[in-house]
Amino acid sequence: MKRIPIDPSNKFARQLKAALASGQQLLVDGIAIDLPTKSKPNWRLKARINRQTKELSGGKTFSSVNAAFIELRLELFNSTAGAGNKPEHCSTLLSVVIRQYIDQGGIDFIWKDKTRKDREDDFRHLILRANRMKMRCQELTENELREFLKEATGSSKRAKHIKGVLKTFMAWGRKSGYFTSNQLNMIDSVSWNPPSGSGYRTPPTRREQSRIYFANDESQGGEIPTHDQVCALADGLQKRYKHGAALIHASANLGTRANETFIFTVSREVFERGLGNYVDLKNWVVRVHWQQSEKPTEKSKTTKNGKRRGVFIPDVGVIATGFNLREWLVTRSAEALAEQVAGKNPLALLFPNKNFDPLKINSLSYSHLRKVSGELGWKMPGWIDAKKIERYMYRFTLHAMRDRYGTTAADEWGYTERQLLEQGSWSDPQTVRKFYLGTSDGTAQSVKDLHQAMVEGQHPYKKGA
Repeated sequence: MKRIPIDPSNKFARQLKAALASGQQLLVDGIAIDLPTKSKPNWRLKARINRQTKELSGGKTFSSVNAAFIELRLELFNSTAGAGNKPEHCSTLLSVVIRQYIDQGGIDFIWKDKTRKDREDDFRHLILRANRMKMRCQELTENELREFLKEATGSSKRAKHIKGVLKTFMAWGRKSGYFTSNQLNMIDSVSWNPPSGSGYRTPPTRREQSRIYFANDESQGGEIPTHDQVCALADGLQKRYKHGAALIHASANLGTRANETFIFTVSREVFERGLGNYVDLKNWVVRVHWQQSEKPTEKSKTTKNGKRRGVFIPDVGVIATGFNLREWLVTRSAEALAEQVAGKNPLALLFPNKNFDPLKINSLSYSHLRKVSGELGWKMPGWIDAKKIERYMYRFTLHAMRDRYGTTAADEWGYTERQLLEQGSWSDPQTVRKFYLGTSDGTAQSVKDLHQAMVEGQHPYKKGA
């Protein structure tokens, strides 16, 4: 299997640079690192393992050297047999093992900088606790895990996330000789509980809060946006992002997931390489075969549920907001191709960020969508977590435009269940009914309008039928 390059720590990079400057062999953690030469242009790494010399090629870059170093160091650690049926490295300091796990990029050596920072935040309280107590891997008990969860978070949702991250780490640690199987199984036996007297209650979901906080005398508040609310969000986002209005209207009328929409391309060649979803203006469909992937080694990743589909682009005549999606796509496609020719937009993306790379949902939400939602009065009342910190949710997210699409397609466009499942790439009818055919602020009024249409003979109602 080809080794994946891993960016070295600042300290290790400085050591490699110093070795190059001095021309001397570098020795780190029992591993000898030889510099490249004219006859041998790759770095070479050597270590004595089980009375034999193990040698690896470190490639030509610091990142490839670091990847080989991590691999050889792990093999060197694992070469020492443990005693008494204990893992061979169970006496290693826990904080050192966590640091190694983060630095190497997780179990598959692929984390980007953002993921490393996220995991540092997830493990921060465990690292602090382990350092404070000089805890070794074998000393990690159920009680220590409970105390860690108590310190790390003030909400059940966050605790669930941290437990998942912790289990992945300990599964790697068991295979690498740091933890026992019993320690790995401990995670399932540990639960997070709010401090006594905190008064913590699990907060309602975004949908539940929407119904609670936006209710009126006639009905509960809707959990999906109305067409007017789609327009309001589109207008607000347009002020902050060049293609903001089109992004919202496209999401509401195509129903594609954000990580599918962000890689819309007008280049068939990019599409065939698995780097974008092709906007086919000749047939008025978007060929949605791919979604964004966090793994740098993956050029393509199939859509959720593995469904490849051609999503039909509706005519403005059936788009309730009046946004001419086809016209915008024609104009923007020509711009994207021109940007590609000029070397600015290599993937011919329709919704690129300022650097002409694919948008990311988190950055879009933090920098733009939350501000727009606040201005529109969609920031819902805060709730207090177990640490007395106030948290907030917002009435609608970008994914709520998918809610709007499902309801529009079912109620206004008359899609059959089969058509809806195919176009929206949902897994089953139950999922659609549960999440995407909800109420909006206009649902109660639509009942009144329906009855008035029957009275006026504008509805195919038959008495006695």
